[in-house]
Amino acid sequence: MKISLAFITWFILSINRIDAKPVPTILDTDIGGDYDDQLALTYILANPTIFDLKLVVCSTFNTTARGQVAAKTLAIFGRFDVPIALGQNAGTQGMPEYEWAQNYTLDQFQKDGGTVYENGEEALFKEMQKANPDNIYNVIEISPETSLGHVVQRLPPETLKYFRLFAMAGSIYRGYRNASKSDKEYNIYTDLPAAQTVFNASWGYFGLAPLDTTVFVQFNGPEWETFYGYRNQSKHVQLVIDSYTIWYNNGGKNFGALQPFSPETGTSTMYDVLAAFLASCYPAVLTMVSKEIPLIVTNDGFTAVNSTFGKPVNSTLDFLTPNPYTSTELIGITVLDSIIYSK
Repeated sequence: MKISLAFITWFILSINRIDAKPVPTILDTDIGGDYDDQLALTYILANPTIFDLKLVVCSTFNTTARGQVAAKTLAIFGRFDVPIALGQNAGTQGMPEYEWAQNYTLDQFQKDGGTVYENGEEALFKEMQKANPDNIYNVIEISPETSLGHVVQRLPPETLKYFRLFAMAGSIYRGYRNASKSDKEYNIYTDLPAAQTVFNASWGYFGLAPLDTTVFVQFNGPEWETFYGYRNQSKHVQLVIDSYTIWYNNGGKNFGALQPFSPETGTSTMYDVLAAFLASCYPAVLTMVSKEIPLIVTNDGFTAVNSTFGKPVNSTLDFLTPNPYTSTELIGITVLDSIIYSK
C-alpha cells in the first residue's frame, strides 16, 4: 500500500505534538489587506493544541479596521479570551477584506466579552515580559515590524532568548519577478528601522519564510475543491470563503500571483501562512530546505547575507521536491484540513 506524502506530513506533525503543550503565541498582523493574514489567523485558531494564542496585534495604517477583521474572526471561533492590541494608527491603506467585518465593531467585540487594547504596543510589551525559561513564546510576525520593532527596543536583550520568532519577510536569492534576483519585500521596506531592529536582535530562534519559498504558496486543485465543498457544513470554512470572496471582489483579484486564483478554484499567494506553518512544525521544517545564514537588513531595503554583521536566521530557501507545488500542496492539505475539522 502506498502511503501518501500528505499522510507522512500529518504523521510527523502529530509525533512532534505528543506530550507537548500548546505554545504561548503572539500574532502580529496587518490583516485586511492581502488575504494571507486571514488564512494564517484562521489556521492558528483552528489548532488550539498547537497554538495557545495570547494576543493578536494589528499593525500599520488603519489598525482599527484591521482590528475589526481580527475581532470578527475571533468571535466566529468563540475566542473572546484572546485580546486584540491596536498598533499605531497611521493613515489609510486599501483594505479589500474590510467590508466583511465592517458591521462588527470593536465595541461589539468588547460587549460580547472580548478585550481591545488601544495602546497595542504597551500590551505587546507587557505580554512579552511574561516569557521566561519555563514559558517560551512564539511570535508569528506577518506584518511590517513597526510594533515589534518598537517593543524590542524596550525589552532587556536577554528576554528575547525566551522567544521563537517566525516571520514572513525579505527575499534572499529569489524574488517576486525574477527567479535569480532578490527583491525588496513589503514587510521589510515599509518600516526599515523596525525591520533592522528585529533582524539585529538575539532571538532564541529565528525562523524566516522569505519570498524564495512563500511566492509558491497557493492552495488549489483537489485540496481546495475539498475545502470549498465544506463551506455549508463548517462555519470556519464558511468564514474563509465569505471573507475571501469579499476580498477578491473588492480588488483582491488584481493582486499578483504565479498561478490563477478565484474563490472557486484556489487561493492567492499565502505568503504569511508559511510563517504560521513553520511555527506549527517546529523544531522540524517539513517539506522545505532550511539553512541558517547570517542576515542583515540593508539601508536600501534588501535582506542580505552578511557574515560579519548578520545574525543567524533559519531561512527556508527551497523545497524538498523538484516541483515546489508538490511541497506546497502538502502544506495546503495540512492547513485546510485542520480548518475543516476544527471545532
